Amino acid sequence: MGSLVRPPALLELIRGGKVGSPAYEQCLKDSVLDVVRRQVEAGIDIPSDGEFGKNISWSQYALERLSGFERRPVAKEKNPFYSGADRARFPEFYAEMDAQPGGGASAHLAVCVGPIAYTGQAAVQRDVDNFKSALVAAGASQGFLPVAAPASVIPDRRNEYYQSDDACLEAIAAAMRSEYRAIVAAGLFLQLDDARLAVTYDRMVPPASFEDYRSLGGEARRGAQRRARRHPRGARALPRLLGQLARAAHHRRAARGNRRPRAAGARRRLPDRGG
Repeated sequence: MGSLVRPPALLELIRGGKVGSPAYEQCLKDSVLDVVRRQVEAGIDIPSDGEFGKNISWSQYALERLSGFERRPVAKEKNPFYSGADRARFPEFYAEMDAQPGGGASAHLAVCVGPIAYTGQAAVQRDVDNFKSALVAAGASQGFLPVAAPASVIPDRRNEYYQSDDACLEAIAAAMRSEYRAIVAAGLFLQLDDARLAVTYDRMVPPASFEDYRSLGGEARRGAQRRARRHPRGARALPRLLGQLARAAHHRRAARGNRRPRAAGARRRLPDRGG
């Protein structure tokens, strides 16, 4: 588990616009110390920092660490966050979630309007320093920092600068490599989160096909692996998240058809049409 529940004191400073203030920085450091200690006491061998240094969300935090984006107001009915089959099936749950402080979507859409470059060197170094200090204090020998994989960085973005959305994604991947390298160079495990794929399935199938979804997931996985393999320690730490999502989607699709899922790699039996 990467993202953990923020303590009330830290949330109050974030919501009060105090990010970057001395009070915020001290509270963040103390919060990471506490969450790492509690993980170790619970018997977790390889803890995380709870992603406490990310002030927006696990995927949107990159807006504070990448150049080339601006945020524009967007009406709720045009906000991609509010689409998807699950929202249609479970409206009461999502209404309750959206009503919570910080529970709904931002009223802004991220738009790429210029070249993308990484500008979060100070932020990631702060996260690394806070985390390593907490690991030492808790007596832990290893730890991991979770970060968004390229395909999950600012996922509902709009591209108005690059020739194609694929080119925009490649620019994001190249820029985020600086963050990935900083974590690996610090001797920490790197976890690349591509949880966006779960949401993509919810919005994509139907009307698209399950094979379309698998193709998209495969490309996202290959892109993450290409960049992680340049750093062996980071490659070993690639999460099994994508495989878990593929299996979950497979079982979900089978359940909708009220039939048992085929084993991985099994061939589909065609109906006997007779001679």
